Amino acid sequence: MKSILIDERNRPKILDPISRFHSFLEWNLGGMNLLDKLRFKYPSANIYYTADDPGFTRLVLQRHPDLLPFKEISYDETILAESYLPWELQRVVTSIIEEILSLNKDWKKYRKNYKIKGSGFHIVGKEKHLYLHPSVTVYPGVVFDTSTGPILVDEGAKISSFSFLEGPLYIGKSSQIDNARIAGGSLIGKNCRIGGEVENSIILDYANKHHEGFLGHSFVSSWVNLGALATTSDLKNNYGIVKLKLSDSETNTGTIKFGSVLGPFAKIAIGVMLNTGSVVDIGSNLLDARVSGYQHPFTWISAGKHYQLESFLADTKKIMARRSVDLLDFEEDYLRNLYSNLLEGK
Repeated sequence: MKSILIDERNRPKILDPISRFHSFLEWNLGGMNLLDKLRFKYPSANIYYTADDPGFTRLVLQRHPDLLPFKEISYDETILAESYLPWELQRVVTSIIEEILSLNKDWKKYRKNYKIKGSGFHIVGKEKHLYLHPSVTVYPGVVFDTSTGPILVDEGAKISSFSFLEGPLYIGKSSQIDNARIAGGSLIGKNCRIGGEVENSIILDYANKHHEGFLGHSFVSSWVNLGALATTSDLKNNYGIVKLKLSDSETNTGTIKFGSVLGPFAKIAIGVMLNTGSVVDIGSNLLDARVSGYQHPFTWISAGKHYQLESFLADTKKIMARRSVDLLDFEEDYLRNLYSNLLEGK
């Protein structure tokens, strides 16, 4: 394999709300993103990238200097964004985890090195399907259920008492799981705070859902915060197929089980109820008791109002600093331009 193209041109519109700050190639799915996997499989390959938006293309290339800008050549492989639809990813969580296990041989060493016996937690299913990094902290009273798939808990993660974790499941580095019930088919990124009930959901890095409330069959981008008792519906009361709406398009998920799509930096207030198929775009701060349909970028409190740019940036920097992460200058410039293009330019 000599040349690979990651092509984000003509990506499905429904991916826009979750792809305005990070490309799908950057999503942490099981401890590795697409770029990590490609580098692992094809260390000598040249990897090229392109997208429709020049500003977004520049953002991704600045974050990843080893990526090459698109040029007109013959590629050995082309990877498209349409392969990363959230509801499709949720169906293949087991395959994602199995691929991680095959690529990173250290996981089997971790399983051997971690002292499971006498640790005070319980395993339902086969012990060999539980993989714990040696630095993981698991408190007494935790139950791991591997009967439906493997469970991987990565470096520095902490799992508090009275948590129930069901495979297939990946928990990322330095994430904290407190008094949670996590049903099978979930991927949780690094440095997340998770509590309450989670089912078959993908949660990217630095996201918070630390309190009671149900998150089901949903996609949560980086830097999202769900307040206490915020809850998603993932099944319509007529058991109909879930369709996701943007302002100018509609996407049929082909499934009756799908919750919400939450874009980066979204904040969902205490007690907010998200109807089945809700789509929340980047930078929205929602306080209405019930949310449904599509919420435009940088929505403030309720539809039709907008987060002030300087307030959004100041809040974002404070939030990121709590995880010892800086908003880089070129990222801030990009967000300013994005805000202008999406709101002020209309």
